[in-house]
Amino acid sequence: MTFIDDFFALMNAALAPYGTIPQSTFLILGVALVLSLVSTTANRFLVDVKRMKTIGEEVKAWRSEMDRAKKSNDKKLLAKVTKKQEAMMKLQSKMMWDRMKVSFIFIVPFYVIFIILSNVFKATTVALSPFTVPMLMPPANVAGLIQLPYVSWYIVCSFAISLPLSRLFGVNPED
Repeated sequence: MTFIDDFFALMNAALAPYGTIPQSTFLILGVALVLSLVSTTANRFLVDVKRMKTIGEEVKAWRSEMDRAKKSNDKKLLAKVTKKQEAMMKLQSKMMWDRMKVSFIFIVPFYVIFIILSNVFKATTVALSPFTVPMLMPPANVAGLIQLPYVSWYIVCSFAISLPLSRLFGVNPED
């Protein structure tokens, strides 16, 4: 066996007690919480949120002016706004790049965690849900509960945790 096979065998053995509901439900919830905390904290300290907010407001004002120029068919205003277009695109790409840098730092470790958990849980039901999210969850079973595989439950947990955390930490420049 290779190192990678040994590593996955060790992870499978370590996570085996969490293979059934409710342990699996809470484990995935905990993993989503920890990963969201790490990512949000890194964004808080590595991204200049005030600058992002300023750029976002500037781009929003420019777009509003562009829409107004197009609707009113004002050639002079349209020419003025079009001159700013390249600068606005550069600002937007700068803003996207600043936010993506943090994602690039964590993509490999998060992917390794995702692979480990996918290997452990495979297609096992890790949570039950009384509601459905189209395209994310399978239809309800006889009892009216939806059996969620690992990936679906992780996505639900991740969104439910990361959105409030990003607001709490103030890393949403849109806020």
